[in-house]
Amino acid sequence: MQHLFGTDGIRGTTSNREAARLRLTPGLSVWIGQAIGELVRRQFPDGGQSMVLIGRDPRISGRMIESALTAGLLAQGVDVVQAGVIPTPGVAVLVKQLGAKAGIVISASHNPVEDNGIKVFGPDGYKLSDELEDFIQRRVPTMDPLVEACRELVKGGVLADGSLATLDEILHCLDGAPAPRDTSELGSINAGVDAAQMYIEALVQLWQGARDLAGKLVLLECADGATSHIAPEVFRRLGARVEVVNGAPNGLNINQSYEYLEPHRFRQRVLDAGADAGVAFDGDGDRVLMLDEKGQVLDGDVIMAMLARDMLARGRLAHHAVVATNMSNLGLYESLDEIGVRVVETRVGDRYVLAEMLANGYTLGGERSGHILILDGEQTTGDGIHTALAVLGILAGQPGARLSELTSVMPRYPQFIASATVQARPELEEIDQVQKSLGRLRAGLGPKADINLRYSGTEDKVRLSVRGCGEHDAGSLDRLAAEALEQIAEAIASSSR
Repeated sequence: MQHLFGTDGIRGTTSNREAARLRLTPGLSVWIGQAIGELVRRQFPDGGQSMVLIGRDPRISGRMIESALTAGLLAQGVDVVQAGVIPTPGVAVLVKQLGAKAGIVISASHNPVEDNGIKVFGPDGYKLSDELEDFIQRRVPTMDPLVEACRELVKGGVLADGSLATLDEILHCLDGAPAPRDTSELGSINAGVDAAQMYIEALVQLWQGARDLAGKLVLLECADGATSHIAPEVFRRLGARVEVVNGAPNGLNINQSYEYLEPHRFRQRVLDAGADAGVAFDGDGDRVLMLDEKGQVLDGDVIMAMLARDMLARGRLAHHAVVATNMSNLGLYESLDEIGVRVVETRVGDRYVLAEMLANGYTLGGERSGHILILDGEQTTGDGIHTALAVLGILAGQPGARLSELTSVMPRYPQFIASATVQARPELEEIDQVQKSLGRLRAGLGPKADINLRYSGTEDKVRLSVRGCGEHDAGSLDRLAAEALEQIAEAIASSSR
């Protein structure tokens, strides 16, 4: 069976050129919609009609997948509210406000336009548990065996190539696919809900009065994504002067400008404008990176160091702890130790950070990538706009201060994070040359370097993270790590041939 769910929902491609990856076709999306609809009716019954909220980022395939998911949900007797283009955290917020039984986000986050994905939230605004994802997985029939059989028949001349277009009809007969409900029980589309404005109002009401940004010039890099028409209005209504960079999505340009951890072009725009801060969102708005007035990057680690101090002072940092991953800079640990705050470390992935936070009642956690979780209020997932406002609120509360002065709370130690594309995913522990490369890297950097190698949960890549301390030279660490990554990628490729 095709495996649908990864570390952050379902992730696949709509390109015909990537045969090895999961393809998010209209047919597959209909089945996923039906499976979610059946889950809603079984797990969250209310004695009447159930409702699901669907939001998406602006990428061109979003409308196609939205229509297919909607059809599957309607076939299961579930009503649908189509929120249109809205950041991922907006769906998490509005699912609770609207009393929806589930929320669906169609997005591939910071990935290129050819990719897309499906994330599912429960009625509490949190992403589904592994058990509920497994329920959906079991109810979506696999197409792989039938596709391969039909291809063989095409090769043999038994079927015409065009006959593959009829696979959707054939696959509905497979065991496992939920049966559509009777005519009188079908769902309907609820019109008249302005979800984007509801989300804007929720953010403004949360911060109005508490975070006065009057007089602050803020540049917003929206990556031509889901925040393009929402973040500017929120910041303006809270008093900031706003300039928008890459805020005109056309369906094809999402994430083309997003520079992730090294925003060189955006840095220059911030400096040229003389801005107080720059805020850079990813395609679906659940991650954020910031720049101070000097163009220095505030990644997720720096943001957590700042927020921890603010929340600690306000008595909102539960258990005097912050949850981070094993890719966070070691400077974060030193920074928080200075104020008596400990770091609880998890695997990479916001779902693991969130699970740790919920299990033990922590209120702040996140990843170096800028996916920050603040669970001291109504938030249930990472929200780039909310996080940026929390940081700027600290600045607004200290008249005359500059953002660069506040970011000095965390030293930055040498760190290497890079990835290489792979065509297959053999077990890394079983590839002798991979282990030898890691051994040479450890020998070259010494015991105080922390080395982590893993496959990406959302892309066909292998990622290497090397964390150094004050004893390490940044240039040497980068050189040794880059050489190791090149060797590791070649070893993976060789083992797959």
